[in-house]
Amino acid sequence: DKMGKQDNDVSRAVVEDDTALLLAAVDSIKKAALGRLRNGSDAARILDQEMSNRLLHLACRHDAAECARLLLDGEYGITPASVDARDQLTRTPLHVAAEAHSKRCIQLLLSVSRNARTDVRLLDGTHLVALEVALMSRRVQVDWSLDNSVEDLLAYLQQKDLNAVRLLAEKTREVGEVAYRYAMEGRVAALAMLLLVAEERISAMVSVVIDGVRTKRSIYNSVVDEVLSIGEASAREGNEMRRKALLCEIQLLNQFGATSWRDRKVDRKSLPPLLRAAKAGDMNLTKMLLMGDVHVNETDPEGNTALHWCLSSSSSTQEPRIVWLLQKNGARVFQGNKLGLTPVHSAAAKGNYKALQSLLLHAQDCVDIPSKTKETPLFLAVKNGSLSCVRLLLRYGANPKAQNLRKQRPIDVATSQDMRFLLNSANVVPNTF
Repeated sequence: DKMGKQDNDVSRAVVEDDTALLLAAVDSIKKAALGRLRNGSDAARILDQEMSNRLLHLACRHDAAECARLLLDGEYGITPASVDARDQLTRTPLHVAAEAHSKRCIQLLLSVSRNARTDVRLLDGTHLVALEVALMSRRVQVDWSLDNSVEDLLAYLQQKDLNAVRLLAEKTREVGEVAYRYAMEGRVAALAMLLLVAEERISAMVSVVIDGVRTKRSIYNSVVDEVLSIGEASAREGNEMRRKALLCEIQLLNQFGATSWRDRKVDRKSLPPLLRAAKAGDMNLTKMLLMGDVHVNETDPEGNTALHWCLSSSSSTQEPRIVWLLQKNGARVFQGNKLGLTPVHSAAAKGNYKALQSLLLHAQDCVDIPSKTKETPLFLAVKNGSLSCVRLLLRYGANPKAQNLRKQRPIDVATSQDMRFLLNSANVVPNTF
């Protein structure tokens, strides 16, 4: 009973972070041990390492930094505790401090003299490092769902004490890899916390292992890729919540200027995110990207903009809303690519009547804009065999007598009798060769 009381005194001292009470309890244990032992050589260390380790975990749970320091130093008859000792749940003192958000103990454990390892993982199947434990702690849980705004999420998190997460993020070499994995899993709140405390550590290209190969990736571009890989159709087949979380993350990343994170040297072979979204005909992703500081007229190496790609894709006829959305956000209808082809050319070439009508309503002057080969949109509509687009272009004043570099007129490239009849009605007689 007396020994039990002594153990309770030690535990109470640690919980209260009372070093004087701890030393008094240790002295009491020492006196009792000396009374039992005739040879005092075995009584030099009163708290063995196993007990010191257990008490260090207890100190970290209650942020008892002064007692933790005493236990680590191992003076006054205390065997020094091990900074990376595991408890029965395979947690190190840093894991315990991370879960409790014991920032004073975290700071102590991460100090140069202690040098607790931030890469040690739990052995319970989760394989979490201390930073991940801190991110999942109930102490930073917020009442937020995917139906709420990211502005609300950030406001809630800014009311929390995130110093523990900040301290761990600063010392965790794998912080970028953690942020990447959580982003891919759609853990919006955890990604938001990392952005708040360590934006500079995860805004650059992060080193991650994909299919066993280490590579550098942009979190922003990777989230966009994942949204596109799921697709709107797949989302309706069971991935709706994950896609919704990923779209929410794009909005979150936009808040931190993530459109400027892309490493153009690494990404030069891939299309910019907005162009990929437009090419895929993904309305929701396009809308989310445009909410950020994205350049709506950014081009690929061939000079094509998002508007070009939207009108060139097979899904563009089903997504006229994207054309309207891009125009609303300042997409230039008259901007040509390296071949001089404008979005009006693209719409005419595809026979996309609705998109062509929308473009001409905004930029009627583009009706006769020539390409590098001096072909106007009318040429492409004729080649496509789209009678409706040809009628539309003629109604907006397209010149049926325009000539390309080969001295051909639109009627000369017509392949159907109906097309020739339509152009003939515009008082154009075909050339004879």
